[in-house]
Amino acid sequence: MVQILTIWRFKKDRDSLWCRVIEAIHTTNRSWDFLPTHKALNGVWSNISKTISRTLVLGMPLRRCFKGNAGNGNGINFWIDPWVLNLPLKDVCPRLFRLEVNKRCKVSERLINSVSGLHYEWKWKKTGFSGEEHAEWQVLIALVGSVVLTDSTDKWTWVGSGNGSFSVGDVRKMLQTDLDFSQSSVFEWCKWIPKKCNIFGWRAEMGRIPTAAALSRRNIHIPDVSCPLCGDADETVDHLFSGCIVSSVLWHRISTWCKIQNLFAFSFKDLLEAHNYVGLTGKSKDIFYGIVIIGCWSIWKARNNLKFQQKKVKMDDIFSEVKVLGFLWAKNRAKLASLSWDNWCKFVIM
Repeated sequence: MVQILTIWRFKKDRDSLWCRVIEAIHTTNRSWDFLPTHKALNGVWSNISKTISRTLVLGMPLRRCFKGNAGNGNGINFWIDPWVLNLPLKDVCPRLFRLEVNKRCKVSERLINSVSGLHYEWKWKKTGFSGEEHAEWQVLIALVGSVVLTDSTDKWTWVGSGNGSFSVGDVRKMLQTDLDFSQSSVFEWCKWIPKKCNIFGWRAEMGRIPTAAALSRRNIHIPDVSCPLCGDADETVDHLFSGCIVSSVLWHRISTWCKIQNLFAFSFKDLLEAHNYVGLTGKSKDIFYGIVIIGCWSIWKARNNLKFQQKKVKMDDIFSEVKVLGFLWAKNRAKLASLSWDNWCKFVIM
C-alpha cells in the first residue's frame, strides 16, 4: 500500500525536491520507463518500482492504473508516460520511438497550440519512413489527432476508481477483493492483431469513431443519420456492431465457425467481453477475442466502402475477410507457425 501511495505522489508532485532527487539518481540513457529506475542501484526506490511492476490485478499490471491527463502538456512525457492509452506510446510505436531524438520530450514539445489549431513538431534521426515506420506513424496520428491541449496543468488519474481520484481506501479495497474496475474503459490490447485494429477497437469503445450519430452530435450536418447497412435505426457504435442485421449475421456465422453458442451482444462493450463467457480457454480464447475485433474492423470497412464508394455489402465477403485476415495474422503474429488453413477453418487452434 505504501509503495502505491509513493508512486502516486511521485507522479503528482514532480516538481518537489525528493522527486527531482529520484529522477537525478535513477534517470539513465538506457532506461525508458515511466518510473525511472537505475538497474545497477538497489534500495528503497528500486524495491518500490519492482513491486509496482510485478503486482497484477485482474491479470493486468497495477502500473496501468496510473494514467496522465494532458492539460498544457508541460509535465507529461510524450513517449514514456501513459497518457493517450493506459500504456506508453513508446510501446505502441517502438520503431518511431527509436527514431526520436529526444526520448524524454514533453507532450507540449510535440503538440503545439497555435492560432490555426494544433500542429506537430517532430524531431527524427532521419528523414523518410520505411513501410513499417509509416504504418506506426499513421497509428500515432490517429491516437494524438483528437488531443486538445489547454492552459491547465497536467494531471494524473487513478484508473482503478470510477472518478479517477486516488484514495488509500479504494486501493486497499481493490487489492483485497480484486475489484473489477472494467467500467473505467481500460481497453484490453490484443497482441496478435495489428495495431490499426486495436486502435479502432479502443476508439470505438469510447465512441470516438465517426458514425453518423456521433457527427450529428458535434453539429456536423448529416442528411441521413440512419445506419447505411440496414436503415432500421440511427447509426451509433452499439447499433452498427451489435444491433444491425449485418453484424448479427456475422456474429452468428463466427459463432458457428468457432463452435460456441450463438453470440448475442447488446452493446459494443458486450462484444469486447464476450471471449470471457463463451467457454473458450487458453490460446483459443485469445484468438477468439482477436476475431471479434477483426469482425468489427471489417464491418466498419464494409460500411465505408458502401458509403463512399457505393460498393455493395456482401456478407460472404465480410466473413471471408475475417477468416483470411485472421488466419494470416494468427499464423504470423500469434506464434502459430504450424497452423494450417484446414485447421483454421475448423477452428482447431492447437
